[in-house]
Amino acid sequence: MSARSGYYLKIPFVWEPGCPVPSRAAHLRFRTADSDWLAGALSSVLATSPDPSVQLALSEYGPHKAAAKLLALSSPHFEQLPECWQLAETAAGQPIGFVLPSVFVREPRNSLREGTIFYLGVLPEHRGKGYGHELLAQATRVLRQVGVWRILCDTAACNRPMIAVFRAAGYIEREPWERPLF
Repeated sequence: MSARSGYYLKIPFVWEPGCPVPSRAAHLRFRTADSDWLAGALSSVLATSPDPSVQLALSEYGPHKAAAKLLALSSPHFEQLPECWQLAETAAGQPIGFVLPSVFVREPRNSLREGTIFYLGVLPEHRGKGYGHELLAQATRVLRQVGVWRILCDTAACNRPMIAVFRAAGYIEREPWERPLF
């Protein structure tokens, strides 16, 4: 399947009851991310993202403004949980990446809300070491702890590493959909 002009393909993934519950991270520890550090880390991750909409934003705004615009998108659609937006680091305190789990702003189902992983990123210099698995596991655990019953995520169809991470974690893969570039 290919996308129409002006669009690109996203692959949705869902975690819901019956999917595996991830175990605690073995190699990383997590703490609340400082907003300045997070903005810089997001800029670094976006600068090397394969996502076509990110590439468009980078060409129009550069990495720092693209990161600021992405972070600003979260507020009208998601309940921001700043304490849940976490920095991942090694036991020695070396930053590896971040997770940005969020809760949708909409009516709960049987008092339980739906969540998403607004963004997660492994810093470019640490990619290829399996950290994406631990980041997704942490984001999933955090959302379960705040009471979501289902986690809805997606990634660009060209982002093979992230697709592999979702699959390995037991997220349910849905049919690709077209998203407009903007």
